[in-house]
Amino acid sequence: MVGTVRARDFPWTNTLSMLYIDNPVGTGFSFTDDPQGYAVTEDDVAQDLFSALIQFFQLFPEYQENDFYATGESYAGKYVPAIAHYIHMLNPVLTVKINLKGIAIGDAYSDPESIIGGYASLLFHIGLLDERQRKYFQKQSKKCMKYIKEEKWLQAFEVMDELLDGDLTNPSYFQNVTGCSNYYNILQCTEPQDQSYYGQFLTLSEVRRAIHVGNRTFNDGSKVEKYLREDTVKSVKPWLTEIMNHYKVLIYNGQLDIIVAAALTERSLMAMSWKGSREYKKAERKVWKIFKSDKEVAGYVRQVGNFHQIIVRGGGHILPYDQPLRAFDMINRFIFDKGWDPY
Repeated sequence: MVGTVRARDFPWTNTLSMLYIDNPVGTGFSFTDDPQGYAVTEDDVAQDLFSALIQFFQLFPEYQENDFYATGESYAGKYVPAIAHYIHMLNPVLTVKINLKGIAIGDAYSDPESIIGGYASLLFHIGLLDERQRKYFQKQSKKCMKYIKEEKWLQAFEVMDELLDGDLTNPSYFQNVTGCSNYYNILQCTEPQDQSYYGQFLTLSEVRRAIHVGNRTFNDGSKVEKYLREDTVKSVKPWLTEIMNHYKVLIYNGQLDIIVAAALTERSLMAMSWKGSREYKKAERKVWKIFKSDKEVAGYVRQVGNFHQIIVRGGGHILPYDQPLRAFDMINRFIFDKGWDPY
């Protein structure tokens, strides 16, 4: 029933101290009354997040010594490397230090160009485009990548929006030819209804009182997106590379995701140059099960030193929704260095 809450079976708060931030400024209940307060680049995002974190640790110094991991999914494939790199650069000169140990990113949209180049082939091979449609998709993708190389960010955004995203051009080409509005899970043509409940839940007066947001509007991020339009197709690959060279990193994908599919993430990783690149390309992928008695496979793991790449079976873009136990097991194995052998 809408508006009814119950305890989750596998909340990450069972084992981890979690700090959730409505980011960038202007999403959720975070707000600015000045147009200049909105982020237009990932540098802006990093500075705002860093300011929030420093204030948090000043208010709650008892948490300052804790191991710190920045985590997120999808477009946070940019936010997470941005804040981690910012911490990495500033920590040596700061009085209040953040004890950064690593990052975890799901379905990471970190390097759009490498992902965009793989869409046509992916969609054809999973049966969502026919040969003629694949050729058109490839042609438009190349046009987008050309604009990216020329740093014509808005034109690149517009091509991708018309082709796939459908934020301005609704319906997009993808929606027209597939008949589906959802690209988060290949098994779901439309988004599950219950994924929209939280917006309604947050309008309840008792909820607003409990989380101390007063009469502030809950923002879905559409205004923030307008300010970040040019950022949409820009890459944070150099920052991510730097973090991979110095910290623990988990990159994971839901096997059923379309918008940042596992194959597209591997395409990105193969194009990266970091200290484990050569070893990663030769590393054997292992089967991951949670318990020895499990008949079902949880996913697949490729590990090189402190770098872990995971594909989670049966999960889409919103992984903890589709596979809560597998997501919980994955994050705990990574954070607490438990390895990937079954229990």
